[in-house]
Amino acid sequence: MSPRPYEFHLPLSPEELLKSGGVNQYVVQEVLSIRHLPSHLRAFQAAFRAQGPLAVLEHFDTIYSILHHFRSIDPGLKEDTLEFLIKGVYGSGVVSRHSQELPTVLDDAAVSASDRSAHLNALKMNCYALVRLLESFETMTSQTSLMDLDLNGKGRKARTKAAHGFDWEEERQPILQLLTQLLHLDIRHLWNHSIIEEEFVSLVTGCCYRLLENPTISHQKNRPTREAITRLLGVALTRYNHMLSATVKIIQMLQHFEHLASVLVAAVSLWATDYGVKSIVGEIVREIGQKCPQELSRDPSGAKGFAAFLTELAERIPAILMSSMCILLDHLDGENYMMRNAVLSAMAEMVLQVLNGDQLEVVARDTRDQFLDTLHAHGHDVNSFVRSRVLQLFTRIVQQKALPLTRFQAVVALAVGRLADKSVLVCKNAIQLLASFLANNPFSCKLSDTDLAGPLQKETQKLHEMRTQRRAAAASAVLDPGEEWEAMLPEVRAALQQLLTLPQEAEEIPEEIAELETAGDVEGRIRRLLAKASYKQAVILTQEAVGHFQESEPFCHMDPEESEETRFLNLLGTIFKGPVASTQGVNPQETAGNLGPGETDRKDKPSVSEPERRREDDELVKQEMLVQYLQDAYSFSLKITEAIGIISKMMYEHTTTVVQEVIEFFVMVFQFGVPQALLGVRRMLPLIWSKEPGVREAVLNAYRQLYLKPKGDSARAKAQALIQNLSLLLVDASVGTIQCLEEIVSLLPSTYSFSKH
Repeated sequence: MSPRPYEFHLPLSPEELLKSGGVNQYVVQEVLSIRHLPSHLRAFQAAFRAQGPLAVLEHFDTIYSILHHFRSIDPGLKEDTLEFLIKGVYGSGVVSRHSQELPTVLDDAAVSASDRSAHLNALKMNCYALVRLLESFETMTSQTSLMDLDLNGKGRKARTKAAHGFDWEEERQPILQLLTQLLHLDIRHLWNHSIIEEEFVSLVTGCCYRLLENPTISHQKNRPTREAITRLLGVALTRYNHMLSATVKIIQMLQHFEHLASVLVAAVSLWATDYGVKSIVGEIVREIGQKCPQELSRDPSGAKGFAAFLTELAERIPAILMSSMCILLDHLDGENYMMRNAVLSAMAEMVLQVLNGDQLEVVARDTRDQFLDTLHAHGHDVNSFVRSRVLQLFTRIVQQKALPLTRFQAVVALAVGRLADKSVLVCKNAIQLLASFLANNPFSCKLSDTDLAGPLQKETQKLHEMRTQRRAAAASAVLDPGEEWEAMLPEVRAALQQLLTLPQEAEEIPEEIAELETAGDVEGRIRRLLAKASYKQAVILTQEAVGHFQESEPFCHMDPEESEETRFLNLLGTIFKGPVASTQGVNPQETAGNLGPGETDRKDKPSVSEPERRREDDELVKQEMLVQYLQDAYSFSLKITEAIGIISKMMYEHTTTVVQEVIEFFVMVFQFGVPQALLGVRRMLPLIWSKEPGVREAVLNAYRQLYLKPKGDSARAKAQALIQNLSLLLVDASVGTIQCLEEIVSLLPSTYSFSKH
């Protein structure tokens, strides 16, 4: 077959194909009437069987005409056209057959320019026809869905099948898979210079974005379609430079379609992980970060979409998102509270999933601390929804044991402070956070500050005594200066003999005396040089000092009858050993550290063995950790006690949900042995007369859990414990308290079986 010499240009609108726009540009010759369409479609099918997929070059007008009359033609003809393009009568449609033959054409280096042009035109025609057919079916389905809303959705599937002749939702996935299969081929070789025109990529990817705009795309039944769209766009990103266009389109859709946040998060996460396109996360986040906070405050719909997207993206791929967090920080100062909540939620997810554990590097630990500082600061945000969200995030962090112990007191103090918040929601979340602290505290199952005060004082005193003993032992371990001098004497003598034999070496190691230096200053310098094992410098400086301070101590006492070596050794020994007062300025540990290994072995004679010293060090560290633990536990119990006094006053002042949280809180506090909890437990008794069923049920559950679940190995032991618990409630009980207890007991038979205990 000799292909017609024309070039098919992808139009921006269908009408452009009816007008000639240039030399050799394809133009639709005739828009066929509806009654002629079936016969022309059969002719196209016959030509396909004879000529293969290139038959579309001669019969594209037929497909164009079907698309032109799509709303008016018979549903059966629509189905036949779609099946002919995808499947065909004999199991292979026009487009699918072309996708099978293209690899051979692309691998043939000897293919002629005319054949390459013919296959390029056929590819663009097939893709154009398939995409426009998909969009036409989708438009009609959307209209049918709107009618279903008006008719309460009755008979929806039947009307959809009547409109199309088949269930369209099941046919979308094969079309998308076929387009993906085409994109997987190395089709760029069909274009001149292997540069694919942007219009072709936009045509194929554009239908994906239009499918995503359908509100039902997020439904579970459309999951195969969503996955097919994600895979097609993933190929476009990796092979066809679709990054910029995809970023712009995703930003636009987030602003206008609320249902797409979760869908796009799933797609972007897959592209970043399975397809290796991590950079798209940075591109999208940069676009969101550059949005003006004032603009978002006027566009609540767009801000809601961005916030939902960032929150869910952080849950899926926090490690990838973390590198772009700095771009989003400006939104923490913006007016839109949803964006502030999104950024804070992202930080919390990174603390939970990425920056968690004791083995973090310094940079990661600093990042975690910055995130936690930011969360803590926004616990005082001007917006109650942000304050509430911060408390919820800290609750999750505490529950998953990701909060560093050093921050416990600060976050507990934040929660206690928020108990006085004007917002009921914030108060409720503050109570939940405190309850989470109790349930996940690392200190003890009993948190009585009275019980902790004694052990804390005892262990603190023990630590003080251990430190005092350690300092005394360290002081007694200091070597005697005379012993040190005897240890270094051989090396000092060797250095002195060398300088006396070869005096020219002294010129290479100059040691000068400053004009304002006194004999005492020089003496101190000599002592420090000896301590640092700088023996030659010490000898040279001593020689200079003897000539400079002939009438000053100790340089004036040089016995002329002794040899020069003996005189200098005696002088050096006198300077080093000196009076006790003069040696106090020398750090013995520094001295020992600056000497060579040989000297250390000779001089270092500790009073205790090395294993014993290590054992004492370990015991001291353990004691310090124990005291710190008891101090943290004591401070924590004090904060809980403070919270109890505040929360107990909230039983009769807030809404039902807050009252239920208060009751649950006191049950937990009572189980942790906090003495002040009994105040709240008794105070909740009158709530059994509440008009709110939820409050009455909460009181019943609380007393059932605290008093009517006895512990024991036998039935008799449990019965005794039950009687004892009930008796304790009556100790010092007022008439009102007894009436409340009678009411609880009267209500319990319907919900509690005493016979079981």
